Amino acid sequence: MMTRRQCSLCDVAAAVIEAAAEQGLCSWEAVNVDRDKGLLVRYGMDVPVLVCEGKMLFKHRVTAEQLQAALADIGSAECGA
Repeated sequence: MMTRRQCSLCDVAAAVIEAAAEQGLCSWEAVNVDRDKGLLVRYGMDVPVLVCEGKMLFKHRVTAEQLQAALADIGSAECGA
């Protein structure tokens, strides 16, 4: 998940993704766009963004139900950047 420090939407999205990971639906990693100039230019304030297997699953807000549906569409996968 593309994220930034002090991003409340990122915190909420991380909790949703972590809950899915705890259920064995996916694994994930957080990528701070502030640490990579290319990612910062690409995403800037437009976070959180969850990318899985090269496909953007969501941007900004996601519910547990939306995430589970997206994961079901692609099958169980490792999610993150």
